[in-house]
Amino acid sequence: MKAAPECFICLLNQALRTARVTGLDQEQTKALLRQSCSYLATTDFERTPPEISEELYKLFSRQTGNQDPYYFLKRESIKKALELYPDLKKKVSEAADPLRTSLKISLAGNIIDFGAGAVADWARIESFLDPGNLEIDHYEWLKEDLKKARKIIFLGDNAGETVFDRLFLEQLEQKVIYAVREKPIINDATLEEAKLSRLEEVAKLVSSGCQAPGTVLQSCHPEFLSLLSEADLIIAKGQGNFECLEQERGPFYFLLKAKCEVVARYLGVKPGSLVITRSRNFIPKYHRS
Repeated sequence: MKAAPECFICLLNQALRTARVTGLDQEQTKALLRQSCSYLATTDFERTPPEISEELYKLFSRQTGNQDPYYFLKRESIKKALELYPDLKKKVSEAADPLRTSLKISLAGNIIDFGAGAVADWARIESFLDPGNLEIDHYEWLKEDLKKARKIIFLGDNAGETVFDRLFLEQLEQKVIYAVREKPIINDATLEEAKLSRLEEVAKLVSSGCQAPGTVLQSCHPEFLSLLSEADLIIAKGQGNFECLEQERGPFYFLLKAKCEVVARYLGVKPGSLVITRSRNFIPKYHRS
């Protein structure tokens, strides 16, 4: 999915947000925004938003000297999510359909995003106990494909959200492979955050090799691409993974909250909608073109 004109403004807002998180003063912030505008004015917008973001955040790191500006926010998100976990686990265990309930809670967790559609006060349990209806709901297809799949890969997204993914993974008979980013970018989960979320108890943790806020295949480890080719089912979480992979042919399902006009318009839903969608290019095995 290629970037749209609205992505320019979104990325510039991310630059401002990162400057504030990093604690830059006014003059430093202005300098960072000028650098960001210069980069965005000349970069290739025929690429996906996560590809553009990766280079933008590298620029931030060079200018600020901070390789992980969201370090403390990520840990705070995980702490809050772990505090909600017992009540949500009880909710899942008492549900008529625990798998669907856990999946909706996992989806609600996609709000924890300090990139697109940032929401600071996300940790309200009501949001997770009753996340609302799904605008695209391919749950029944996913349930059937989960029964048939022997090797499942889950492409994770944000720190804290990882805890809610755990509720879903606990419902599966198979121990899945859970993939995260190679290095810090925004509040996306790396192996460190996945371990803090206690995902090792329910999944095999791997790095995709990619540092973008989405799975950019040309940046992934060859070993990870080999894992993808062996998978019977690939569940991709969040907007970034959708933007990178929606055109790929393979056994993909996308779980996301459509946080912006661009993705919502592409999916044909209202902004803020929760979505479980089987890829329009769904085939039983992934073969990279």
